[in-house]
Amino acid sequence: MARNLDEFASDLNQVTTQVIAAATEGAKARDLNTAIHNGDEAAARRIASTMSTTQL
Repeated sequence: MARNLDEFASDLNQVTTQVIAAATEGAKARDLNTAIHNGDEAAARRIASTMSTTQL
């Protein structure tokens, strides 16, 4: 629990960063899935090339 506004702001910033990272990863996975489903090999390769093996 934050003891003051500075700690609260720091905690909020950290959580916001984590949420943005998760949303970005989810969007990449969704876009890759859509490209594969639509048979768009070029898009699938482009998207997959920006993802780590853990993400894939």
